Amino acid sequence: MQRKLGFTLMSVTMMVFCASAGAQMVVHAVSGMVKAVNADSKTMDVTVYNGDTSQFKLPMKPKVTLDKSLQSDAVIASNFQHIGNYVVVYYYGYGNDRTAVAVKDLGAGPLQSIEGTVVSFDKRDRTMTVKDDGGKSETIALNDQMVVDVGTSVTSGKGYTPHAGYHVITTYTKAEDKATAVFVHSQ
Repeated sequence: MQRKLGFTLMSVTMMVFCASAGAQMVVHAVSGMVKAVNADSKTMDVTVYNGDTSQFKLPMKPKVTLDKSLQSDAVIASNFQHIGNYVVVYYYGYGNDRTAVAVKDLGAGPLQSIEGTVVSFDKRDRTMTVKDDGGKSETIALNDQMVVDVGTSVTSGKGYTPHAGYHVITTYTKAEDKATAVFVHSQ
């Protein structure tokens, strides 16, 4: 009898843990320029690299928290007010139902973006070369402060090693002839 009770308790405990693990929301990130912040509707509009506008809900207390390494240079999304600045928005949800968790302010820019395929990665210099569909190539420096969204998680650039063939959308700064990534969406 005790054995059956123990098995039943273990089964119920496992179901509770599995249900809560499945309910966890994945935090994603996107970069762009803040087009509008609407305090009445509690939303933020961000124009992304391809010119599309994405809207994010701005709750006072989001349901998820951001990794501490990313949170250190971000603000709670509902507190962000710098219209016209480039940002990385950390969010959860999909399609038209996305909720911002935090925002990393990248400043007034200008920033550039390239979407394409990683042609090479130089581990020693921490640079990747990306070639777009039109044949344009850009060699971009990677650093620990950049944000990387790999689809299943968002992390800092520390340890990110892209491989040839990866499809990436990279937002970067360019000073003189040196491009430095601030955000990479890697697929």
